[in-house]
Amino acid sequence: AARPAPAPAAPPPFSTAPAAPREAEARAPVAVAEEPDTADEPAAPTPAPQPILRSVGPGGFVRQAPGEQQPPIAPAPPRRLVPARTAPEYADKTSLLDLNDKICKWPLGHPGEPDFHFCGEKVNPGFPYCVAHCGHAYQAQLPRRDRRGAPPLPFGGPRAR
Repeated sequence: AARPAPAPAAPPPFSTAPAAPREAEARAPVAVAEEPDTADEPAAPTPAPQPILRSVGPGGFVRQAPGEQQPPIAPAPPRRLVPARTAPEYADKTSLLDLNDKICKWPLGHPGEPDFHFCGEKVNPGFPYCVAHCGHAYQAQLPRRDRRGAPPLPFGGPRAR
């Protein structure tokens, strides 16, 4: 039984060497069509097609010649930062954009809620909060004898190996 010959492998798409002719094409006689000579037109020699040499970079990318490169993409126009319009009922509350070193930064409410804001009162000098919120934030430590013991460890105690 005659097996068909395996098909020759195609050259890689970005090879630095010119493609080798296939064996079947190399053996087959090539018929050259002769053009009638015209005496009044000089025969212009047609240049043989030159293979395009491609250089492959270290990451496997194909380097481009300067004529093949595309112009860079124009950068996007800068975005205008427009503050969100606040509802009238929240307009008088201190937002994150209103904070500075002279007003209390104590958060009121939950950050995900629309009525979240900051205290906004005058700060206690040297602290980030007003006098009332400094009382909550900075509490004196109890003496060691008055402190409660450490809470019990979860699941019955320390892990033994």
